[in-house]
Amino acid sequence: MKHSLLDWADRVSTCLDTLCRIFGAVFLGLIVLAASVQVAGRYFMGYSPPWIEEITRHSFIWMIMLGTAVLVKSNGHAVIDLLVMRLKGKARRVHNGMVQIAMLACALVLLVQGVQLIAIVYQQLSPALRISMAYVYAALPVGGAIIAVQCVNALLDGYRDRPACQLEGV
Repeated sequence: MKHSLLDWADRVSTCLDTLCRIFGAVFLGLIVLAASVQVAGRYFMGYSPPWIEEITRHSFIWMIMLGTAVLVKSNGHAVIDLLVMRLKGKARRVHNGMVQIAMLACALVLLVQGVQLIAIVYQQLSPALRISMAYVYAALPVGGAIIAVQCVNALLDGYRDRPACQLEGV
């Protein structure tokens, strides 16, 4: 594997991470705005449109999936590291690789099952907004795909630490 391939994978990973952070912030802002409008509507008018609750819920789903991808990139997911902290060298790399492979498998399940779910619900409309539920459920395969890319990039990170002469034979 050449360094250029590793560098390209890292650039793609970083670009996806940036996009996830931007869209995650947009969805968070939308959640705050919609929740504020809902509270104000109930307080001042005694009524809140039902579509506001749907916007909040759908934005939350997307924000969670994108945020998960950001955590995978930054290795910030919840772990119990009592054992991991005692591992050194190759044992730690093997453990980290196994964790990345397990997360990759879960991401691929999200991707495949999410696509299958979209095929089932694409004609179903949300009750208040009247948009296809496929847009909401698309968060699963999109998040799964981005998580998979981040996991593959994390697996490739093990090769970045080696000298170039060792990478040629891989």
